[in-house]
Amino acid sequence: MALLDIQDLTVTIPGSTRYAPPVRLLDGVSLTLASGGTLGLVGESGCGKSLTALAILGLLPDGLRAEGAIRLDGEDLLTAGERRLCALRGRRVAMIFQEPMTALNPVRTIVDQVAEGPRRHLRLSRRAAREHARAVLHRVGLDPSRVSPDQYPHALSGGQRQRVVIAIAVACGPALLVADEPTTALDVATQARILDLVRDLVQGEGMALLMISHDLGVIAETARDMAVMYAGQVVEAGPTARVLAGPRHPYTSGLMAARPQRAGQPGAPLPAIPGAVPPPDARPPGCPFADRCARADTGCRTRPPLGTGPDHRHSVACHHPLEASP
Repeated sequence: MALLDIQDLTVTIPGSTRYAPPVRLLDGVSLTLASGGTLGLVGESGCGKSLTALAILGLLPDGLRAEGAIRLDGEDLLTAGERRLCALRGRRVAMIFQEPMTALNPVRTIVDQVAEGPRRHLRLSRRAAREHARAVLHRVGLDPSRVSPDQYPHALSGGQRQRVVIAIAVACGPALLVADEPTTALDVATQARILDLVRDLVQGEGMALLMISHDLGVIAETARDMAVMYAGQVVEAGPTARVLAGPRHPYTSGLMAARPQRAGQPGAPLPAIPGAVPPPDARPPGCPFADRCARADTGCRTRPPLGTGPDHRHSVACHHPLEASP
């Protein structure tokens, strides 16, 4: 049984008027992640990656409705009450958020923020929780001889704050770690160190990792399997090495062509996918990528594609997929 099993997840928001139909933000998302596995979720901004993460943790904004199933160890999180979700967050599933300064409390010391989870979930005393938190902070690279656990977030660098956020997420040893663009606001050198840290923690603790990123390079470095999202749907999924070696969906191929290292001569413009991701209330009735795809025909614009693939591990939702790698 998969640790995380998402089946036909749909997230809707009420229409703009009383009589308007609900708008689908996520449309039939299905993903699986085994215990100790690593899955990358990639796509442009506005494709539904972060919304999928928020749905897993039961943190969707008010007014949004989720349907389908999100099972963690067989338990459907969509039917769990808030009290049960509070018991699971931090203990069984935890999240590293994009921007550490908004994820941290500016008026509490970093050791107290890391200690909060162990006090609640591990039933430690205040003193024991603080000692546990100090050890976790040291584990994520914040040596107390250089960074005092009694400091406040404003006194830390961006990379140090992100390490605190990671410490909070892993303090209770969750089975599933969701990392939502954990290196977005960091410089390149710090990004590499943070990714190394996440990878080491996941491997050392045997956690499963759901890595969300717009950067294919990050996914290649951290995830054994990957799923490509576009306009609220999964359009391609499979082993990372196979997908990157032979992308079958034109959107995946376009993302790969737009990578800086594939741009050709220095100073040459980056190849770009024409157009933009359609807003949720203006998606076409057929393939959502049709208006940006050079391979699209009338059928693509009128009929939603079904998932197909050379085998069950590499699937693609496209009427005219690219040739599979041998």
